[in-house]
Amino acid sequence: MLSDMTNPARIWSVFLTKPRKEKIAVEYLSREGFDTYCPRVMSKNIRDQTGQPLFPGYLFIRLSPSMELTIAARCPGIFRPLIFGNQVAFIEESIISGWKERESGKGFVKPEPRPAFQQGQKVRFSEGPFAGLDGEVLEDLPAKERVKVLLEHLGMSVAVEAGRYSVRKKEE
Repeated sequence: MLSDMTNPARIWSVFLTKPRKEKIAVEYLSREGFDTYCPRVMSKNIRDQTGQPLFPGYLFIRLSPSMELTIAARCPGIFRPLIFGNQVAFIEESIISGWKERESGKGFVKPEPRPAFQQGQKVRFSEGPFAGLDGEVLEDLPAKERVKVLLEHLGMSVAVEAGRYSVRKKEE
């Protein structure tokens, strides 16, 4: 969403950060009295207990564009606010609240459960070049975030790998 930069109301403005500087920006802005939010997800690296940003290079700062935008833009770790013409990009309060709820007090946004596929299960492609075509699951490949599907089309059978979110269980 976009808001006029003369808006005096406090909104969750979207800022671009310098590469891998989200944490520095959050710490500095928090000391300066700004509400910040940088949703994080658990890293696949076991040694990394801080996780990684859900949106690398972006930070949400609750501020009044007309009074505080330029102050926040000059903070360490900040590259610039996300601006289009004379309007600043922002995220609705309800979206921020939803992410915080999904953290469950752990500091990490809990990912949506991955769809599980069983060998032999009938599926339909919902997006991509095979959208609308049906197939049968040959193998679930969760480590690769993919699923191997036997695609039958034009009298031929071909095994293809697809992103697990581009395939849905077929409703009979």
